[in-house]
Amino acid sequence: MADDAENLKALVLCKIQEGENLVQQVQQHFACVEGSRKLERRIRSETKFLQKLLDAKTGVKKEHMLSSNLGSLSAVVDILHKSKIPMAVFKPFSLENGPINRIEVDVVSDGGAVWHKAIARKAEALEEISKGRTSCGQRSVIDQATAYIKCARLHPHLFKPPQVVFHFFNSISSTIALKLRKLGVQVEGDVQPVRENSSGSETSSSYDSDEDGSYDDEEAVEDCDGMAVSLHSSAVNVEQSSKLFLDITCMVAYVSSMTNGGAHYIFPRAIYNQQAEWERSSPAKPKLDALFGEKQLVTCREALIDFQTLVERMGGSGEKQRTRDLIARLDIVDDLPCGRVAQLQLTSNVKTRSRLIFCTADQLGIVIVTANTGFVRSAASQGIEIAHFVHEPRVLTEQQEPFSIPLSPTCSGHAT
Repeated sequence: MADDAENLKALVLCKIQEGENLVQQVQQHFACVEGSRKLERRIRSETKFLQKLLDAKTGVKKEHMLSSNLGSLSAVVDILHKSKIPMAVFKPFSLENGPINRIEVDVVSDGGAVWHKAIARKAEALEEISKGRTSCGQRSVIDQATAYIKCARLHPHLFKPPQVVFHFFNSISSTIALKLRKLGVQVEGDVQPVRENSSGSETSSSYDSDEDGSYDDEEAVEDCDGMAVSLHSSAVNVEQSSKLFLDITCMVAYVSSMTNGGAHYIFPRAIYNQQAEWERSSPAKPKLDALFGEKQLVTCREALIDFQTLVERMGGSGEKQRTRDLIARLDIVDDLPCGRVAQLQLTSNVKTRSRLIFCTADQLGIVIVTANTGFVRSAASQGIEIAHFVHEPRVLTEQQEPFSIPLSPTCSGHAT
């Protein structure tokens, strides 16, 4: 009896050390991944729980070890190591019209194209749950997979649902694996023949992370901060896209005198000077030209009309000529005021016009090139990720040049 107690105590010490090692791994390798602090907090919470067991006078019991979630968290860290370019951990996504209203994806990788879920329960326990032989109303892995697939369809990446991958760290029965694959879930882990086992009540040494879909207010705040921080890193790779959708900010930046040689001025307005400084250190036009390449450039009627009105009112002769040249390259499509983006609530960053423009690009399945990061952030906060490519903003400046001071005689000219 004493030996058993000592063995359990030694096991708890090993688990505490494992938790400390996991925290170090997260800090060293995944500190820049959205949600990494949330993962650290959950690991530390488990190690504190285990430490309290050692300090308690009642001693360590086997059921205490079974209630630890450290195995599941260790599995999540393992996925982070193995996945391609992990970008988020424990990321929440909204799920409409169901028994739960959100799911939390363990790891999002490959720019958002793949969703990973870690499952540390034993194969026998998963089999028991799938047959309804538990008394605590646990959701089966098939139920969870159905929710993941539905949610993935609601949150496409580059207009396609993310690939859902379930990782089984304690094997999975062949019958469940087959059902998951039929649903469209990729199965990773050891697949075993079905084995009947009435001892399935010992479900595992850890739970599945989205079992109840709950998370605390502190984590919610971190999620919102993460969206803002990771915005630019979430801009998509458009190398394989044959089309690009240009919004008003992009078209203005492309024809602006500032981006066509007219950045060497001290302008009357501070915002112009800030953008001119950016332009001198990192010219926007060459980047846009490289991005456009031989791609088909598209915009909608609403964006085109407002762009033309803006240039007519605030543009100089060179900017107006470049506008005509750009329009000659564009395919103009009808506005499409429907779809998921149309459901966005209007806010200080989501205006009616912008919503229509982004909605049209989304409905057409075309990546939008934009400097309107406020809209993208606000959409993300409402649960809708926009397939976008971010460029730096630029304003029309040609009318301001007569009232501006050239930085030097050799820099005052600009191309038309």
